[in-house]
Amino acid sequence: MSKVTAQDILAAIRHKHHRDPVIREMVLEDQMVLAERRRWNIDNRPDSPWYEEHYARRGDLVSDPLPSGYDPRTVAPRRRIDALLVESGLQLTAFEIKVSRADFRRDTEVKRRAWRQMTHRFIYVTPAGLIDPSDIPDGCGLWEFDPHMFDARSPSRHGLTVAVRAKKNPRPQPFPEQLITALAYRVSKSEQGETRR
Repeated sequence: MSKVTAQDILAAIRHKHHRDPVIREMVLEDQMVLAERRRWNIDNRPDSPWYEEHYARRGDLVSDPLPSGYDPRTVAPRRRIDALLVESGLQLTAFEIKVSRADFRRDTEVKRRAWRQMTHRFIYVTPAGLIDPSDIPDGCGLWEFDPHMFDARSPSRHGLTVAVRAKKNPRPQPFPEQLITALAYRVSKSEQGETRR
C-alpha cells in the first residue's frame, strides 16, 4: 500500500464537506506576535516616542513588557494552516494535516494560537493510528483518515473518523481584513485564468 499524503487527506476533507468551501493553505498574521514586535520597537529604538504615538494613532495592540532578551526575529508572525472549512452560518474550522509524527511534534501552541482564536474549531487530520488521541492538545480535535474507507463515488465514504472532538470556540475573533483580501485575490486570479482559456 502506498503512503497516505497530505493531498489524499485534503481530498477526503473536501469529499466529506462537498457542499462547503474548503480552502487550502491559508495564512494569517498572529496579532500577539505583532503586538510583541510593537512593544520591542517602543522599548528598543531611539525613536521610540514616534513608534508609541504611531501605534496609538492607528489603534494597534501593543503587548505588555517583554521578557529580558526577547528578540523579534526569533518568532515569525505568519501562521499557515493546511485548510479552512467555511460552513453555513460562517462556522470556520481550521485543519492542520500531519502525515508524520515528527511534523506533529514540531507543532506548538504559539503556532496554533492565531488560528484557534480566529476559528470555531481547530482539528488535526492524520492517517489512522499515526497520533495517539491523548497527545492532542486540549481543545483541539483529531480526525483520522483510512484510505480503505474512501470511495470517491459515495459522499458518505470519505474515510474520516472523529477520534477526538474539538472544543468549540463560541466567540472567534473577527475575520481579519488580510484574509478577506487574500481570498478576493485568489478568486480574482482564478477568474483571470478562466478568461485566458
